[in-house]
Amino acid sequence: MLLAAPLLLFLLFCLVIPILTLLARGINLQVLSNTFILERLAITLFQSSLSSLLVLVLALFFGSLFSRYSFRGKALLEATLSLPFVVPVLVASLGFLNLFGSRGWIYNLEGTLWLVLLANIFYNLGLAIRFVMTALSSQSLELEYVARLEGATTWQVWRFVTLPLALPSALIGAGFTFLYTFASFGVPLLLGGSGFATLEVEMFFSIQRLELETATGLGLLQFLITFSAAWLVTMFERRNSHSQNFDSYRPKATGWTRVALIGSIGFLVLLTFAPLITVALKSIWSPNGVTLIHYFELFADSNSIFESSLGTAIWNNLRFAGMALLIAVPLGIGYALSVWRSKNNFLDTISLLPLAISSTLLGVAYIIAYPNLTASLPLLIAVYVLTAYPLVTRATLSALRQLEPHIFEAARLEGVNKWQEFWFILLPLIEASVRSGIALAFAVVIGEFAATLMLSRPEWATLTTLIYQRLSRPNQIGEASALAMLLLLLSLSGFLLLSWRRSSQPSP
Repeated sequence: MLLAAPLLLFLLFCLVIPILTLLARGINLQVLSNTFILERLAITLFQSSLSSLLVLVLALFFGSLFSRYSFRGKALLEATLSLPFVVPVLVASLGFLNLFGSRGWIYNLEGTLWLVLLANIFYNLGLAIRFVMTALSSQSLELEYVARLEGATTWQVWRFVTLPLALPSALIGAGFTFLYTFASFGVPLLLGGSGFATLEVEMFFSIQRLELETATGLGLLQFLITFSAAWLVTMFERRNSHSQNFDSYRPKATGWTRVALIGSIGFLVLLTFAPLITVALKSIWSPNGVTLIHYFELFADSNSIFESSLGTAIWNNLRFAGMALLIAVPLGIGYALSVWRSKNNFLDTISLLPLAISSTLLGVAYIIAYPNLTASLPLLIAVYVLTAYPLVTRATLSALRQLEPHIFEAARLEGVNKWQEFWFILLPLIEASVRSGIALAFAVVIGEFAATLMLSRPEWATLTTLIYQRLSRPNQIGEASALAMLLLLLSLSGFLLLSWRRSSQPSP
């Protein structure tokens, strides 16, 4: 519990007290009987549940297929599956608008549920597929061979052997999909339109109308659902965690299986890269053809005192992310170690608490709970830390749960103390996962949108706020796309730098 204390204190002052202070001002319970609000709730539940179901089905199919066979470029495919994790919401949303917006290149789906679902699949499918591939890769093919020797058909092998092994991991991926999509802000705001605005979007508009009691009621309703979902996800994840024991041998696909494999890879590559390619093309395109004018315009001095320069925005992105990670990383790692050692179910669930609290509502809660700190940097960084630390915690905890206990028992028999055990045994074993969690946290913080929009001052503008400003103006899609490409480059560079690990050299 001692390692968990710093994070629990942080949550007390930066999450619990602000929310309780906001609740103490009163809640407009009439929102629960408001037909319009109930429609928003139904839409939010429907799009989140349908997104989770689609991700579940697709992850089972793709994950089973990719883990069953060996093929060239498998490592590259796994990297492609990770790419959406580091793509900021505004970048992906802009890409989908370029493809399916009112002036899209393919078909106008703007303001429809289909476009929201497509963006939700873009962000969450890769994670679920990786869950399934990890679960199946840790199982030997001997079970399938035994089933075939007993006369089982291909369908029976998949139904009675592969599916039971893959389903728990796919359900975990679907659970995280529900959490992310239910509390999503940027995707429904930019792609769903007024017809498919979620609770989070309606909360944002209520705050803009200064209807704080209504916003609080919406936030409480959202919290009850997301926290319950988070508790179920952590319980299921904990019960289905297992150590990895990879079987490197995988047969090559032939016949129709090879066709299905190639088609699946093509679909995922298209889903991942098509939106990003359109943003890149829009950033260098004008009615007169290919141009760099949109990038040059970004470096021009702004005539408005309310708009920061490009250099200032990039600097704000980097320094805010750096300050957040300096706090979130030690808090997240220490908390994960505490949960792992204590096996405390309540502490495990608390690690996902920030996912159950709306960033929009939290911004208002900060303003009310700490009026003397209004528009101060500590409040903004606190929201960034709340966004970042769960990713570090979950990545670290996942790696810890895969460790075999006998490793530490053997070390203790050799006289290794706790500090040596942590530094020379535990840390090297979980380093790769911790780096991945830190890198992912950096990418998410860099692209954070809702809290920045709520708490930021004009001189604290980031690339995300500049993109939103351009999108709200006519005929500035080119500049918005150029800004989006810079934001994507910044996010990818930071992610690769933080997750890169030099290969160890053999000792002489």
